[in-house]
Amino acid sequence: MASLTVLLRHSGKWNDEGNYIDFSIEGILIKEYASFNDLVGSISNQLGIDLSTNTIKIQYNVEGNHTPMEIHNDMGYKVYIDEAVQMYDSDTDDTLAIELANSGEAIGVFELHKDLIISKTNQNEVMAGQVYKDKATLKEVMKNYAIAQRFQFRVDRSNAVSYALICISKDCDWRFKASSINKSKLFKVREFNDNHTCPLKDKVYEQRQASSSLISGIIRTKLTNHKRKYTPRDIIDDVKSDLGVDVSYMLAWRAKEKAMNFLRGELTDSYKKLPVYLYTMDKTYPGSHIRMEKTSKNEFMYVYISLHAFIRGFDHCRPIVVVDGSHLKSYYTGAFVSASTLDGAGHILPLAYGVIDSENDAAWTWFFEQFKIAYGVRENMCIASDRNESIIKSVLRVYLDLPHCVCIWNLWNNIYKKFKKSHAKLSEIYFSMAKAYTQTKFDSLMEKVEKVDIRVKEYLELAGYEKWARLYAPVNRGWTMTSNIAESINATLVSARELPIYDFLEEVRKMFGRWNCSNRKEATQTYKTLGKKYQKMLELNETMCSRMTVVPSTEYLHIVNDGGRNYTVCLLERKCVCGRFQIDELPCPHAWAVLKSKFLMPEEYCSSYYKPSTIVMTYDVPVYPLPDKNDWNIREHVAEEVVLPPKWKRPPGRPKKKRDKNLSELLLPKNQHSCSICGQGGHNKRTCRNAPCNK
Repeated sequence: MASLTVLLRHSGKWNDEGNYIDFSIEGILIKEYASFNDLVGSISNQLGIDLSTNTIKIQYNVEGNHTPMEIHNDMGYKVYIDEAVQMYDSDTDDTLAIELANSGEAIGVFELHKDLIISKTNQNEVMAGQVYKDKATLKEVMKNYAIAQRFQFRVDRSNAVSYALICISKDCDWRFKASSINKSKLFKVREFNDNHTCPLKDKVYEQRQASSSLISGIIRTKLTNHKRKYTPRDIIDDVKSDLGVDVSYMLAWRAKEKAMNFLRGELTDSYKKLPVYLYTMDKTYPGSHIRMEKTSKNEFMYVYISLHAFIRGFDHCRPIVVVDGSHLKSYYTGAFVSASTLDGAGHILPLAYGVIDSENDAAWTWFFEQFKIAYGVRENMCIASDRNESIIKSVLRVYLDLPHCVCIWNLWNNIYKKFKKSHAKLSEIYFSMAKAYTQTKFDSLMEKVEKVDIRVKEYLELAGYEKWARLYAPVNRGWTMTSNIAESINATLVSARELPIYDFLEEVRKMFGRWNCSNRKEATQTYKTLGKKYQKMLELNETMCSRMTVVPSTEYLHIVNDGGRNYTVCLLERKCVCGRFQIDELPCPHAWAVLKSKFLMPEEYCSSYYKPSTIVMTYDVPVYPLPDKNDWNIREHVAEEVVLPPKWKRPPGRPKKKRDKNLSELLLPKNQHSCSICGQGGHNKRTCRNAPCNK
């Protein structure tokens, strides 16, 4: 450091305990590489001591030692400075003093004592002689003081070395003056007349000292948790309750914006942190696949993250990948995209996540290319999503023949919008048909659809039965018939999507790390046959078979009578004519009846995906926490990499909402166009035979 900013205490006396009391304070700057004579000159100038007629004996007292040490040459000064610098850097409150003696009497103490300098803005008492660590702290203290005392002031003079305030009322005697100590950052209150002579009416105006900067400092602690909903209306109520001041909605909104910028930093800086952050993740999680794409102008485009824990865990799950995207809500445009699947306990296993510029063909193609590099192509693999056109095109480009299924809820929403008159009758039929296990059941339900609205049947045929119906699926989708697991991830991150990209990605990583930890803990503590979700299904099927009768045909083939209807169960092929045994890969009630009759255990006839041993292997690799930022070992070329924000920014203001039309507008004929020549409706300018209208 070039110099030490410290306090000079003088005009006091030493007591028996070696403490200097009844003193006055001044400030001084001590340079590290100055000489002893420079020190003497600085002290004499600040205290106004005439060195031609007086001599100064300089001593300092170290804590715990009542015998002062004298400084009388450059070596003594260097020893003192070394100790002072060491104490200053250690951020301690130890006292280091210099005694100034004139004609044998102590005239001052030079002390490095942080307790004497006011550094907090919640200072309630203001008086002459106080010393503040800087002007900004002093300004905040005075604003709080004015609000608490129910008056207003205006700035009379303000510059780098002085700060003077007067009451807003011209006839008031209230005055406040402060100035810098020896042109340092320290500010000392020189004069303070706290006597108000202004009329009462001047105190009831809107409080001008309740600025957005002041309020932002008050509400920062309430915004540290991004999940908390803290609206400008909440800020207005809190300011009224805490300060007794009424503020406008816009002032509260600006205060919130300033507080968020203070806590999260500038949005452009968030993109600058990405190279270092991604490099640290790559080193912390070896075996991961982490990539970032930029434009030729170093503008951010995409980022993709698949941690090693996800890659290893996917080998022990059914290869049904659900992908989806959701818009980010920060200053810059973009979309959060994710790929996930279900583990053997029915929990969400995230596979990949990232940020793209928008859900377009190029971005989704890049995402699937990275996903294919990380996970390859497994047998019976399937991609499930909503009916996003870019996803459909990208899957075909990257995977060629890989099946692509759609979310049955998304398909139903399209039916709901297109065929509003018949949706109420078709809702239950449609979902039963999508989840049907047998051809007979599917065909009977489709006949009902045809009777209600044949257009819906044609629409479903055009969409492709293999896309949405469990019976026609080219691979076993299990219970993954919707994109709900991806929507669940989006819903969990709804508040985090407002964060800058660096904080958002870190929030996603921490959330997935918590899921990994809790799911691994549950798997290691599971002592039943199957994982949590599928164990409940197995137990439910067992309760349904109590009244069924079993007639064996062969060692593996049995006939099960269920309410007067016969079902054939083959244990060798793990099949039942009801379809549930082979598709769910779990003993259905009819298979359970057979297993009970033969005293067989059900775990041999359950999919290995559902067993606790497989679930434990799914979470074999934990998601370790990242090291502290101070411990990051970053290479020079990574630290120097430039990443600029995206080109496109979110337009200011709230998104425009669709306006509800009134009754008269609803009664108007739709698609009614007017001619650009005559202004009349029913035709256009090409077929117009009327005279041009007068404009």
